[in-house]
Amino acid sequence: MVSDPGRIKLDIDVEDVKIDINTVVPLGLIVNELVTNSMKHAFPRNESGFIKVELYKGENHKIILRVRDNGVGFPEDIDYKKTSSLGLQLVNSLTKQIGGEVELGEGPGTVFTIIFKEQIANG
Repeated sequence: MVSDPGRIKLDIDVEDVKIDINTVVPLGLIVNELVTNSMKHAFPRNESGFIKVELYKGENHKIILRVRDNGVGFPEDIDYKKTSSLGLQLVNSLTKQIGGEVELGEGPGTVFTIIFKEQIANG
């Protein structure tokens, strides 16, 4: 893990979005897993960097969660959708649970985007 957490800047940019409790709990677990992975793997040899968490409304009633870092990048030899990593298995499973999709974006660093449909409250 990170010996000096002060060398990693955490930036949180979250819009005021209403999300159902059945979606919030899995989202919290997803964010925790992706941020933890960045802290563990993105900055070897005591390198400094940043992790940014974004949540905002997109088009067509979609909500976008993005967790990015400017670290060493995601290993090219690992398929993030079919991995032995329990953490990424959890991210994929929880994303399916909320009816969303996971995308791994181009760097620098690692960019995971979770896109899911906004729940329209009745009444």
